Amino acid sequence: MERRLLLPAVTGIAAAASSLVVMGAGAASATTTTCDTHPWIGQVQGRPYNLSAHSRTGDYLWHDRKGFHLRVTHKRKDKRIYSGAITASTKIVSLRRVKLEKKDKVWLSPDHKTVYFALNNHGRIDGFDFRTACATSLTVSDLKIGTTPQATGKVYLGHRRSHPATIPFTVTRRA
Repeated sequence: MERRLLLPAVTGIAAAASSLVVMGAGAASATTTTCDTHPWIGQVQGRPYNLSAHSRTGDYLWHDRKGFHLRVTHKRKDKRIYSGAITASTKIVSLRRVKLEKKDKVWLSPDHKTVYFALNNHGRIDGFDFRTACATSLTVSDLKIGTTPQATGKVYLGHRRSHPATIPFTVTRRA
């Protein structure tokens, strides 16, 4: 039985940062695997409708034929740090940074099953894309803006911008 370790954002990110590698834009392949074309639960499928730099404050997560995508944004131009962890049931095989600035951090755990992030957002869109080795589940945890836990109403999933019932939450692939 596989055991998942979900670390609190403050201690987990700080402790893990010393032993993890920050992935750069050129570090990942854009190749799509067969399992990436199969849908996940409808809640997370498809890019959120009308996502832009002027969208509501929050974390946006979706899956499509190219894998998973996470974006963060808020309407003002002040700095907000979005952080969290996403743990897959199999290895994360591709990680690509999207519109990140110098101080933004996205990195993998040593077993390559968890991606951690700390994104300094100034009102535009920051984020990353990733693919898994045909994972059957994905757990999102420790979502925060600064030191404040993210509200479920500020997490938008898939095309319809659904909200999870709780944080952490797990999404699964359709059978």
